[in-house]
Amino acid sequence: MAALRVLPRPPDSPALAGHPSPLVRSLVTWRSTVRGGHDLFGNELAALDLKAAEEAGRAVRDLGLNTVALTATGTRAIHEEVVASRLLETCPELRLCLSHEAGGLGLLEREATTVVNAALLDVAEGLITICGQATNALGPRVTCWFATGDGGRVSAQRLRWMPVVGLAATPATALIGAAVLAGTPNAAVALVEASHIGVGAVRDGLPQVASGLPKSVGVRTVDPQPVLTLGAVDTAPAVGALLAGHTGQGKGVVAAYNAGGNAVAEAMARSGGSGLTLVRPEADIAAVGAACTEPSAWLDLLVSADTPQQLETEQLYAERRALGMVTANGAQPGSERIAGSVATRVGFPRRRLYRLQVRASSRTTKEGTS
Repeated sequence: MAALRVLPRPPDSPALAGHPSPLVRSLVTWRSTVRGGHDLFGNELAALDLKAAEEAGRAVRDLGLNTVALTATGTRAIHEEVVASRLLETCPELRLCLSHEAGGLGLLEREATTVVNAALLDVAEGLITICGQATNALGPRVTCWFATGDGGRVSAQRLRWMPVVGLAATPATALIGAAVLAGTPNAAVALVEASHIGVGAVRDGLPQVASGLPKSVGVRTVDPQPVLTLGAVDTAPAVGALLAGHTGQGKGVVAAYNAGGNAVAEAMARSGGSGLTLVRPEADIAAVGAACTEPSAWLDLLVSADTPQQLETEQLYAERRALGMVTANGAQPGSERIAGSVATRVGFPRRRLYRLQVRASSRTTKEGTS
């Protein structure tokens, strides 16, 4: 694939033109820069160089590449969209992944997300085809959905174009599965394997998540994933005591992540006494959680607001947008809910800039199949 940045000026050094992640560098065959971009307030930093965009399109075509990951500075999508249009005029068969579609902050994090997403397109297409064939064979009442790293689920159509949201889905659904099997929507959960323990939390049926965390593939991305504190197996007694003391926020749950964690999980549960609930399912705990997921959406935005009223308006608009995304992902009408909405001031002395992180999901229903 190719990686194309839209920046106010090219890097001073060739070493700065690439990405610091070895994984991202290994996935990119060719990269270049087009002049343009915006600042965090949406102001244009440089006029878009359309000639350079057309030259980039011809270079991609001549190299025989079929996918481009496009990342522009700032919070506006217009320069990415215009460059994408020029690329398609030159090479209509191109697949384009644009960083603003993933959202989030930070040029490097957005570029990493966009590159990894582009690299997963073919993998996702094959997976979706296999799963679709399997569910179709089960009858017309069986639907096919895909779990995501925020503890929700999306349709095949969504995953087909944004497969990166499926990364970290296994720990997210394992946390949900542990809480469901423990019979609680709120829990501090230890996922136990033979070699280590991961501690996370479930609130109102959803795992605690954050963006900008390192993925299992070793690079920071902007899409959310579970917040897990990892520890060695020899820390099991201390972890058990910690979980046993969290009963005021829900149950303390110890769950075997796989068969290798059974013995350690049982020992932790014994050490915690009645303060801990042991979960040792016969089924894959992540599969249990995946069956309990509901449609979800996540937005991570920067907005400018000079008054509390303006901030409230911007936050309300973002919440409505997130609810609309949940509906588009297949939620039952009327089941949409805001699971979290936080506005954080970003440090600029003369301008009021806020980061909005909005999480929406569907309320759990007893109907439907997954």
